[in-house]
Amino acid sequence: MKKQIVTILLAFCFSCGANSQALTKQQILEDYDYLVSFVEENYAPFDAIMQKGYKREYKALKKRLRKQLCNGEADLERVAADYVLWFYSQFDTHIYLGEEAFQRAVANLNNETMMKADSTLLTNPGNFEYEPKPVSCKVDSLTWLIRVPSCHPDFYDGTVNALQQFMESDCENLIIDIRSNDGGSDNVWKKYYDLLYDHPGKPEISWHRNTPKNLLYWKDVLKLQPSSPWNLQLIETCETSKKKFVKLGETDNNRQPTSRIKRAAVLIDLLTASSAESLVKFVKKHSDRCKVYGITGTNGCDLTGNCLLEPLPNSKLRVLYATSVDSGFYEKDFSSEGLGIAPDVIIPLPFPRKLTDNIDEWVLWVAEYMKR
Repeated sequence: MKKQIVTILLAFCFSCGANSQALTKQQILEDYDYLVSFVEENYAPFDAIMQKGYKREYKALKKRLRKQLCNGEADLERVAADYVLWFYSQFDTHIYLGEEAFQRAVANLNNETMMKADSTLLTNPGNFEYEPKPVSCKVDSLTWLIRVPSCHPDFYDGTVNALQQFMESDCENLIIDIRSNDGGSDNVWKKYYDLLYDHPGKPEISWHRNTPKNLLYWKDVLKLQPSSPWNLQLIETCETSKKKFVKLGETDNNRQPTSRIKRAAVLIDLLTASSAESLVKFVKKHSDRCKVYGITGTNGCDLTGNCLLEPLPNSKLRVLYATSVDSGFYEKDFSSEGLGIAPDVIIPLPFPRKLTDNIDEWVLWVAEYMKR
């Protein structure tokens, strides 16, 4: 997925300013109906989800939620959260609602997943310092660590410099730590892709939902990035096509393998999302020397991208949704595979109690494992 724009989940640490108590019943229903129709028209994975056999379940959901509003059984914030959570919990975590009830529900889902993966959290849940910071250093005589906490463009230079430091070292193994990296732009990984590439993989196509609203979004993006030929090509393709989806950008398989790295590892956790997941997808598809390590899968927005915030007309609740979807979304069996990307190697350790700019126990374990 060509994720061009920085739309990370942490951007939702805001107060939405929603005030459903001041709205009339008609305005509340208008907002709910707008949310439903907007998602159905503009959210890129929607058609694929319906094609996978969820149409009856979805119709029952939206009917039940509207009835709750009509009967006063739940407020708009709760109903909108339940609606968006239906997509988020099963198919794609790139759809998100900037509202407290939704964020609490997501936190509960994450806590359940983490406790299932690490039983020590049940008996000792506190005392965490989990705020990864950039790191580029030697772990031991063979292994170099690069910790990348974000794919935001502000981290681009540091991430490239870290790779250069590894190249100038005498280490032959590389650990790329992307725990808690919730995304940004795929451009951060360009040089990493070149270094980790071993062989071609199955081409993956990005499908972009071609609607008037999404086209306006891409035009706004072009104003911010006027030198981007990719954005310009997308706009021109959408404007000249009458198709519901336009295809743009297959995976580049023209790289040549390099011999600089003997073995590599990518460390993930449940908070690894979006453009950080792009690195995981790449090594799964194109690398033999690199394996993915963790105790849970990634966050689960690896098959969609290029997101937009849309406010509801009356309450101003804001929903984040993906305007593009990868062909892999159509092929994935969510009922059995679940969300996100699973690790190749399960780390037999609990979650680290401290993850900042340190070399933690996961890194040390992986460094030893790669020597086998």
